[in-house]
Amino acid sequence: MTITEKLQQIRQDHGPWTAHNIEISNGIFTISAQPPDRAERRAQLYAGLARTFLRRKSIKGLKILDLGCLEGGISISLAKSGAKCTGIDVRPQHLIKASFAAEALKIKKRCQWIEGDITRPEIWDKINNFDIVICSGLLYHLDANDILPLLKNLRKKCKNNGLAIIDTNIAPNSEELIKTQEGVELWGCKWKEHPPNRTFEERLAQDWSSFSNNEAFWLTERSLTNALATCGFGAITKPLYPYHEWGHKSRDIWLAFPGFSDPIGLPLRKEPDNRPNAHPALSKNM
Repeated sequence: MTITEKLQQIRQDHGPWTAHNIEISNGIFTISAQPPDRAERRAQLYAGLARTFLRRKSIKGLKILDLGCLEGGISISLAKSGAKCTGIDVRPQHLIKASFAAEALKIKKRCQWIEGDITRPEIWDKINNFDIVICSGLLYHLDANDILPLLKNLRKKCKNNGLAIIDTNIAPNSEELIKTQEGVELWGCKWKEHPPNRTFEERLAQDWSSFSNNEAFWLTERSLTNALATCGFGAITKPLYPYHEWGHKSRDIWLAFPGFSDPIGLPLRKEPDNRPNAHPALSKNM
């Protein structure tokens, strides 16, 4: 069976690729040769940020965890550059596609795929520590009470000299306050993921949605910062350049570094942020 025939067979058995347009052979793509692949561009950006902030000439040999990896495009791109990648996803059809692409590109030895729900504690017992943990397009699909447990597990699996990359949508305003089971206050807005009567099979078929929760909670930038700090990241920053820009302002990338803040003991960011947008004297000086 040729690679094109295998590709068609997987599309027939498991549905078309919906997210990651991977060139698996010369001129053969998982989706189409026409649209640019956003996952590839983001993977290149993540690799560049890792080289800069971890002070490395390359990402070769780095162990990378890709949470909610979808069809594996980000992991596959990083593995092509020599990284050792582990992708976790709850949907088996995604991992079948990821495994096929990795094998077609002859990098399957640098890719591991784990099927599981990252909101369940047992999945974290199956993995070791990583130099880089990527949480891309995932956090904004979680229920409010799943956010801190995920970030705590993310911190546990991120080496002390490592880096966490959070690529997520955020709420533009502090519309709603949620107090988590741990007593932490998170501000943001709710997002509907599924109607309550959706079946197990229907949930699995929703490639770009949550799995177990019907409603998600989008954090504001300040609450995202506070949540990361609460979970053991002492420095959180957002790179303005280089960048990947979406067609809306609600999504961006944050970098989180394990450890204590310097100086130690800073309070969390205040929220809601009621400061004026401009310097109070600016209008008088015009």
